[in-house]
Amino acid sequence: MIRIKSKRDGFRRAGRAHPAAWTEHPDRAFTKKQLARLKAEPMLMVEVVRDKTPDKKGKTTDKKA
Repeated sequence: MIRIKSKRDGFRRAGRAHPAAWTEHPDRAFTKKQLARLKAEPMLMVEVVRDKTPDKKGKTTDKKA
């Protein structure tokens, strides 16, 4: 999951307006190039959140987002 928060409400990048509140997007919402631009943009705070999923033995492991 990708979480994005803008320092200015409605700031546009990657074809979207980003609100001043944290907004969650699915992993594949942006291309690798778009995600790199979003991360480099000083007006945005971007977090890539790893999903925790149980493995075959029931242990919780981090799944790369």
